[in-house]
Amino acid sequence: MPKTNYSQFLLQFLAWLLFFQFTRLVFVLWNLEEVAGLPAGELLRLPFEALYLDTATACYFMGIPFLLFAAAIFSERAIFLTINRFFTAILVVVVSMVTIGELPIYDEWHTKLNYRAISMLGTPSEVVRTATTAQLGWGSLAIVALSMAGIYLFRKMAIKDVEPKRKPYYWSLLFFIIAPCLIAIGLRGGMQQIPIQVSDAYYSQHNILNLAATNSTFNLISSLVHSAKSGKPYQFMPDDAANNMFSELHTVGQDSTTSILTTKTPNIVMVILEGWSSDLIKSSGGYEGVTPNMERMISEGYFFNNCYASGYLSDQGMAAIFSAFPAQPKTSIIKEPNKYERLPCINTELKRQGYHTSFLFGGQLSYGNIRSYLYFNGFDQILEGRDFDSSIPQCKLGVADEYLYARQLEELAQAKEPFFAAMFTLSSHSPYDIPMKEVLHWGDKEKSYINSVYYADKCIHDFIQKAKTTSWYDSTLFVFVSDHGHNSPKNWVSYQPEYRKIPLLFYGEVIKPAYRGKIDSLAAAQTDLAATLLGQLGIAADRYKYSKNLLNPSAQRHAFYSFDEGFCFLKPKGQLCWHVNNQRIDFEKAEKEADKWHLYQEGQALLQVLTKDYHSF
Repeated sequence: MPKTNYSQFLLQFLAWLLFFQFTRLVFVLWNLEEVAGLPAGELLRLPFEALYLDTATACYFMGIPFLLFAAAIFSERAIFLTINRFFTAILVVVVSMVTIGELPIYDEWHTKLNYRAISMLGTPSEVVRTATTAQLGWGSLAIVALSMAGIYLFRKMAIKDVEPKRKPYYWSLLFFIIAPCLIAIGLRGGMQQIPIQVSDAYYSQHNILNLAATNSTFNLISSLVHSAKSGKPYQFMPDDAANNMFSELHTVGQDSTTSILTTKTPNIVMVILEGWSSDLIKSSGGYEGVTPNMERMISEGYFFNNCYASGYLSDQGMAAIFSAFPAQPKTSIIKEPNKYERLPCINTELKRQGYHTSFLFGGQLSYGNIRSYLYFNGFDQILEGRDFDSSIPQCKLGVADEYLYARQLEELAQAKEPFFAAMFTLSSHSPYDIPMKEVLHWGDKEKSYINSVYYADKCIHDFIQKAKTTSWYDSTLFVFVSDHGHNSPKNWVSYQPEYRKIPLLFYGEVIKPAYRGKIDSLAAAQTDLAATLLGQLGIAADRYKYSKNLLNPSAQRHAFYSFDEGFCFLKPKGQLCWHVNNQRIDFEKAEKEADKWHLYQEGQALLQVLTKDYHSF
């Protein structure tokens, strides 16, 4: 008995899932030597961890077939099913080409097929010359064989030569309504707030398993989309001139780092604060009473009160904090595994020094592809919302800050010292559904945000008080930094320096008494955290090209950040925000016209070098 159109549609979807697993097997077998020695438990998880991205990709592929199936049902014409058969065959061939083409790419770069590799097809003669005859011949045969196997699978499992038959109208109507809804949910990855990302497939400390679990077609499309968004590198001046200007800005006369710590190997607890604006911190010129506990800590710590976030999104902040790579105007490097693999990471430096490292978050790390970035950089332990007990109350985005800090205390009680424990809060992110009644009754449209930061500040106080009772507290440096700024009742324009201004605080008993309560008011960038922290530990930071050691008096103090089609550059002699497309200065403060011109040129040089580096990765 011939299958109905409805069952054929479902079977075609399942056939895609099966075919994706088969292509994954090809990748694993090609890299069998690398995979063979890995833990059996992690290998067994591979096909299941891959299903999430595979399902989304299959849903994308089923969009046009849905329209063809619907047309066949309502018109009773076989031509639509014939079109579906040829359309599916074309997709099978494309997936086969991606699967086989990826194998030598991985051998060469240890990445999946991406925009950078595809861009090489612009010079096909070069591709042919660099590949051996055997590679071209066997590769072509492999594509043909895999394509034929895939087409055979679909023919046997789902694509049947049957005449469409009109079903009762109510069943057809249900199919027409329900199927696209399920497809939409599937391609988005579910009903959660954050759409599916490449990092949703990452689950292992062994990167090859993460790459194997990542659907190759989904990864390629994601890479193409993000590269398209990034635009072309900016070219304001000859590259030599830009590079020379960049070098001059980052030249350090001598390493005269001021050591503010009592030890070179402290435990480090890094708290990345979600969206804290300096407008809510009195010591940064902000409102009084929103963060009273942070104020007390500032009076006992070392505070940089003129620090600026590199970007306006959390994923951009992660790259700036851990890798000291500035945010790009139109995209985020963390969303592109083939690019962020070129970046250094302070976690890697600390692991080399014997630190046990961890990252804790109460929500979904799939946001902005953060999960894959963390796994690639080898954090020993990565915990997120799904790793918390289900009995813990959940806000819309995940676990509230008070429960996040409680979990961190539990984890650190068992951690081997020295440890580097990074954590990322979320209660000060919309929708601000914090487990606290409103305390501050002002702020107009930002009132909920202000109260969320008040709650987050209270949670920090409780965390520190409990930490003081532990055995590790006296030997621990706490680093508080925000991932990006946020609007406040002062309503700065998003590209103004005041909007991007964020807190950066070093705190703890390991800070020498002479430096407690010190406030550094010179310009600082979020990217400077890496070199500054590593400098205190006596670790070289040469790989952090965009980072300056803020505790080295010889370092030139300035801050740079980008926004859509523009940049802002700040130095002691002034500030300047410039729009590239409109060729206009939107904001500037400079005592002399010559200073204004220098800010303009230096900012252009920084943006040019940054985008050139980004596109070269």
